[in-house]
Amino acid sequence: MPELLFSERYGDYEFQWQRAFGKTYRVKGCLGEDRVFTCDPMTLRYISKNNQIFTTGYYMRHFTWMLMGEYALPRVYHNVHRRIRLVMNTAFSQSRVQGVFPILRSISTRAIDKLDEKIDASGLDNPVVDVYHLIQHTTADAAAEAIMGDCFNALEDDGSVEVSRIHQNIVFASSTKTKSALLVDSLLPFIPSMLLRASLSLPTTTYNLLSRYRKVTAEWSDRLYKQKLENLRLGLDTGNDLLGISAQENEKFRRMMIAAQDTTGNTLAFALFEFARYPEWQDKVRKEIMQLQGHLSCSNLDKLIYLNAHIKETLRYYPALPNNERLAVKDALLPLSAPLKTNDGRTLSELHIKKGQLVIIGIASYNRQVDGYHHWHAGLCLSVFRDPDIWGQDAHEFDPYRWTDERSATIPTGTAFGPYANLATFFGGPHICLGWRLALLEMQVILADLLSRFLFEEAEGVVIRPCVAVTMQPVSENGILHLPLQVKKLNP
Repeated sequence: MPELLFSERYGDYEFQWQRAFGKTYRVKGCLGEDRVFTCDPMTLRYISKNNQIFTTGYYMRHFTWMLMGEYALPRVYHNVHRRIRLVMNTAFSQSRVQGVFPILRSISTRAIDKLDEKIDASGLDNPVVDVYHLIQHTTADAAAEAIMGDCFNALEDDGSVEVSRIHQNIVFASSTKTKSALLVDSLLPFIPSMLLRASLSLPTTTYNLLSRYRKVTAEWSDRLYKQKLENLRLGLDTGNDLLGISAQENEKFRRMMIAAQDTTGNTLAFALFEFARYPEWQDKVRKEIMQLQGHLSCSNLDKLIYLNAHIKETLRYYPALPNNERLAVKDALLPLSAPLKTNDGRTLSELHIKKGQLVIIGIASYNRQVDGYHHWHAGLCLSVFRDPDIWGQDAHEFDPYRWTDERSATIPTGTAFGPYANLATFFGGPHICLGWRLALLEMQVILADLLSRFLFEEAEGVVIRPCVAVTMQPVSENGILHLPLQVKKLNP
């Protein structure tokens, strides 16, 4: 597990193991327990659809409880999950997400103004700017206004509003993870729930931050919810934000947390990073955007072939959550897309999972699958069965052109996984990412606006690598979480 999460560049070990052992293999946890790692499309589909057998892993259940409380969506399953999900699915439907387009354009314009200020303040034509924190403030404002109908002012005031400031503190506090923290995660199943709940009262900096976060965000979201209901009672406009819309339909829709800021912000940062690495491709995308002559709309954004190809490739190459844990709450048989051979010569078409065993969903590995052999590590040996080529032999290369030709249709429809572009980035099944449509629209709007106004280039001498704490993030060689790029204004 430490090798999986703490490699110098995320995937240094995972992708080697994928090439050596195939889609499904066994890894050892910190306490020597057996865990199964899989990126097999058939297996992923089975796990994602059977949430009565597989639930969220110990770490994510504890983490989301500390942040959002007992009924946080990632924690619950069965009937409770379905009931909460039904309400939220209505709010995040395609038509309603499109309704927040004007809000996203307004926030994108403020991001442009902020970047203009930074360039002017430098006194240089193309200064080095840390676009990572700018993007994080942009997505914080987008989440607050588009979902909750409130303003963080993170861009203008660097998050001076208390709820914005504490939200940003939580995002950056979760940007690091140590080996000792990984060991604690392994001990979670053995710690009584009473002690875990009492931990929020511990007088430490981390737990004080978590406790304050829960209090401030609960008060904030409750205030917004009551305000929406009062406006509805008086016949006033409840706004186009997703909470305002949902308040008309279900009074139990409350305490919607802004979990998408970090993931969308990191994806946008990596998208800009790759534009800087490939200037000719950046120019090609910019020309496509400029052909709209400033007339951006939801329908026009979907027609931008090159911009959307870049977004798809960024989601494929830099999944915000590169792996995800699922806990088996009962014994199960995992189906396999191709048989496995054991050391004693037996051929397995399904894999037995015991109650209490953790299965690691290899989202990043799924997104980079190439044709190859299947293995089962530590107990099962080499199998001679091949599976179809999925992303091509250049799966480990960042190449947005793969989405502009017929190669994007190579995944068999029967084994495809995920709601968008056959990618596992947004997961699938009942636990699919709730805000995936909003995230896509947000990325389209912000990237289209930024590219039409600025040129992004690599900063000399800066090496950026993807690392993982909770999510995948851009980190420099000295371990700093940032993304310095040279930014130049374009003639309007």
